[in-house]
Amino acid sequence: MDDTATTTVPREDREYYDSISFWNYFAAVYRRLNARATGDPDAFWWQALQRDGRHFTRGLILNCGNGWVERDLLRAGLVDEIVGIDISEDLLAEARREAAAMGARAEYVRVDINVDPLPAGEFDLVVNYAAGHHIASLDRVMRQIASQMPEHGLFVNWDYIGPHRNQYTARQWERAWDVNQSLPEPLRQQMNYPDLDTMLRHDPTEAVHSELIVPTIARYFDITSFAPLGGAVAYLLLTHNLPFYSAPLDDVRDSIELVMDADEAFLQAAPEETLFAYFLARPRQSEVPADQLALWTREETERERAAQANGGEYYPRTLLSQIYRAADAVSLRQALSQRWPRVAAAYSRAR
Repeated sequence: MDDTATTTVPREDREYYDSISFWNYFAAVYRRLNARATGDPDAFWWQALQRDGRHFTRGLILNCGNGWVERDLLRAGLVDEIVGIDISEDLLAEARREAAAMGARAEYVRVDINVDPLPAGEFDLVVNYAAGHHIASLDRVMRQIASQMPEHGLFVNWDYIGPHRNQYTARQWERAWDVNQSLPEPLRQQMNYPDLDTMLRHDPTEAVHSELIVPTIARYFDITSFAPLGGAVAYLLLTHNLPFYSAPLDDVRDSIELVMDADEAFLQAAPEETLFAYFLARPRQSEVPADQLALWTREETERERAAQANGGEYYPRTLLSQIYRAADAVSLRQALSQRWPRVAAAYSRAR
């Protein structure tokens, strides 16, 4: 690791896998995602690869977390052995325990993927499953991955590729807002636009460069198939909307289908605004000119250093972000003025 390198990492106390309230918890959702990805609602992506006769010798799982992805792949026999990397020692320890319990050929290595080298050796399968949107040094990482893959190797991406830091577009937000109003009132999402300051405080890696995933991978890989997975409506309305998860399934089934139908319609009308994508890629065989590689390295280094000097912010804030922040400030000021006028006055002066 270069001591002068910069990196963006999650907080040490950041918790993962502690919630079931993600949209793909529901069978009605993941069957739609399967259909969009593989053409078969009953076939997950790795099952589709097996159906096509694919088999791999050694796989690499980026930001593997607690290891559930590679355990599925090993159980299915898609790959002979796997290396999982992550920055969290706690999650890696859990992954090691689970792999040992099933007798899996899995190795786990602690890696800060932004600055550390990947484990040595060749990988004929590399899986980015919801990992790339946490990577700041995308160019550095994708360049190294491509260099450690054989010509026949396969890169698998299933990830969020939408606006960085979940700063959704006005078109996405308005459509989700409209669909939300059509839901039964107890099931409506709160529709709080993601607050950038909160995200930077709690997990500065979240969707750090999600909008750069596809173009950066395309520098070093040929994308052989691409399936937009949607989410502009359904992800916003179903994820962390707790009434959907606490109610009996029969009580929410129709509303889930309504949301997924609306998500499908938006995806058909605006596929370029998909929040998630599944695609396959192979490492390019043509070499990138050295001066181009140097330019990409310089751009990435300067971008990350500038952001660190700017509190983690990369781009100007969206109009929606500014509007919601102003509205929150007005609401807080009003609440304070009603109960503590002097505090409200101090708050206004501070702003």
